[in-house]
Amino acid sequence: MEYIAIAFGAIFVNNVILNQFYGICPFLGVSTKKSSALSMGMAVTFVMTSSTMIAHLLYTRVLIPNNLEYLSTIIFILVIASFVQFVEMVIKKFSSAIYNALGVYLPLITTNCAVLGVAIDTTRNSQKIFQTTTPTFWQITFYAVGISIGYALVIFLFSAIREEMDAYPIKRNWQGIPIALITAFIMAMIFSGFGGVV
Repeated sequence: MEYIAIAFGAIFVNNVILNQFYGICPFLGVSTKKSSALSMGMAVTFVMTSSTMIAHLLYTRVLIPNNLEYLSTIIFILVIASFVQFVEMVIKKFSSAIYNALGVYLPLITTNCAVLGVAIDTTRNSQKIFQTTTPTFWQITFYAVGISIGYALVIFLFSAIREEMDAYPIKRNWQGIPIALITAFIMAMIFSGFGGVV
């Protein structure tokens, strides 16, 4: 039950986009079509989950025992960049259409502050997130999976809403980013209601 609560809280209550405001650039840039948003969500889910797990192991097993915590940000970026390169190669090999649709946003996962932010949060802010200074590997894993699913869910829902809005007449001054930001604000208000559930 504890792991379900961690995952639910990560997906809905502490949503990385709508609550923590990480990863807004790809959120607004890739969410114009459902297909590209789903592909980006899946890519970020893989990278965020894998890199957070590896970053946690490196932090607890290598950096802390050797008093090298100050190298954590550099190590985390190297881990994230490795996973992004792997995802980019796989997508390019198996689906050039998705690769072209994601464009510049795929390599930018490396600098997506959501991915790095989750890795740093789980290692440095574990007391706030898990109410313990030493979370287990499984707590970290469930949190990373929950945060990743929350990212993918929100970017996909947002893209579906934006596709629907294209069918309706919107005043010229409100088209594009202005109506997208208002929609994101409404989604954030809805997701904040989940805070009373946990």
